[in-house]
Amino acid sequence: MENIAEKTFAELKEDISTYVELRLELLKLNTYERVAKTMAVFSYGIVLVLLAFFAILFLFLALGFFLGELLGSMALGFVLVVGMYLLLFGITMFFRGKITSKVTNEIITAMMSKDEKDDEEATHSAGNINGGTATGA
Repeated sequence: MENIAEKTFAELKEDISTYVELRLELLKLNTYERVAKTMAVFSYGIVLVLLAFFAILFLFLALGFFLGELLGSMALGFVLVVGMYLLLFGITMFFRGKITSKVTNEIITAMMSKDEKDDEEATHSAGNINGGTATGA
């Protein structure tokens, strides 16, 4: 009897250690996936920001030349463009808190969307398993 109990506890210990190892491996893989996904989003964001920056830069350069020609003074045209840049800078600084919270919320939403999707799939799978067991009984 003791031999059977020892064997059962040894198997249970082995199963638990295997389970813990697999859970740790899953945690590690999920972390890798999140880091990779985050880096991909940041890389994409950086490319978009750089493209937008250069587009805006060239638009404002063109506007500076246009206003300079229209007003008869290149310096005055570019001073007006600098004034527009300063106005945009001021608006951005004024709404800094709202912009920061919006970006933070978007990042958190993107990171949590996978968790919610995984939870829904796990719940749906568990429902199918339980439903299958109930109908089979």
